[in-house]
Amino acid sequence: MWPLSRDKGQKSVLREEAVAVLQQARSVAQRTVEHTSALGALLSAEVKEYAAHQVQRLIMVVLACVLLLGAYFVFCALLAVVLNMWLGLVWALGIVCLLNLLVAIMLLRGVRRMGGKQLAPATVQELKNDWQCLKLLCQEKSKP
Repeated sequence: MWPLSRDKGQKSVLREEAVAVLQQARSVAQRTVEHTSALGALLSAEVKEYAAHQVQRLIMVVLACVLLLGAYFVFCALLAVVLNMWLGLVWALGIVCLLNLLVAIMLLRGVRRMGGKQLAPATVQELKNDWQCLKLLCQEKSKP
């Protein structure tokens, strides 16, 4: 008779432990879903900010190209005419070409100096933090 009551007690303890483990797993899963959705919202906001920045850069470059194109043709023609009076046609065209190359290099350096924004820096940092926490948790679990 004693062994039967002890088996029932062990089953009851095992059942309580199983319920506790399931509740803990449910809590971890719920926190994981909440954390993942928060990271998703952060990533979404950062992608929108990044896209807005890149669109602004693109618009600026396109406008600069359109405005410079008209000025470029007029300036080159005028400069070639003026230099042709003093130096001759070949030298005039060579100087105009050299000036165009210098201006193009300056423009490309300006675009390069603008640089781009890193995509989703806060999300990347959060993922790094999560990774470090998981590594620490795994180290603690592996210690006897």
